[in-house]
Amino acid sequence: MTYTTVKLEIENNIATVTLSDPATRNAITDPVLLEEVKAVFNAIQQNTDVNVCILTGEGKGFSSGGNVKDMLNREKMFAGDHLQLQNNYRKGIHSLSKLLYSIEIPMIAAVNGAAAGAGFDLALLCDIRIASERASFCSSFLNLAVIPGDGACWLLRKTVGAQRAAELILTGKTVKAQEALEMGLVLKLVEHDKLLSEAKELAASIAEKSRETLVVTKRLLRSTDSLGYEDHLNLCSANQAMFHHAPEHQEALEQFFNKK
Repeated sequence: MTYTTVKLEIENNIATVTLSDPATRNAITDPVLLEEVKAVFNAIQQNTDVNVCILTGEGKGFSSGGNVKDMLNREKMFAGDHLQLQNNYRKGIHSLSKLLYSIEIPMIAAVNGAAAGAGFDLALLCDIRIASERASFCSSFLNLAVIPGDGACWLLRKTVGAQRAAELILTGKTVKAQEALEMGLVLKLVEHDKLLSEAKELAASIAEKSRETLVVTKRLLRSTDSLGYEDHLNLCSANQAMFHHAPEHQEALEQFFNKK
């Protein structure tokens, strides 16, 4: 399938998704970009040859989030009365957020520039974030006199803790790359020209693991959103018993002892 606003590359069990609408700084509420991103991730979800996915942006921005011009003109996603707008959110940006949250393989955000509003939320939906020295982050909703409408409160609180999340959301401040690193918002800060190569190096170290263990481990990580510790352990034991009988486990054990 051919896409006009998204680029997809699959190599060595790694999918790289590049948002490619630099004129809007990859505004995710644009109907074409939104639908194409959803189509790409649905395809990745079904591709059993992909073990890891990298999400990045083209141009100066990772994603500017909602298109502010469309908000001003009450166009596209922002058109209609109260009920229509609610449905636009549910069928639009929220459908993408839920899709990304449901992706079973590890996700790495390679944040190349500004990640604002819903674009910031896209980065937060990834399991790991690596940032270029040119990256910045802003939960900009209150700056436009609206509330965080795409899950920012939930995502940021889990990522940087309650107090820091409250500061970022309530002030709408822009966080530069170094500060983002210091607060644990990103894992690593790299030179801009090395961003994608660093992300691919990290992805490669993950992609070499068996896809089945990656998928189940990500489920275990996500289970902490809803399960208490005892229920989490029960889930661990059920899955671990299965993997002890997997051929990949036997191969890994043999390789371990052959190295000695």
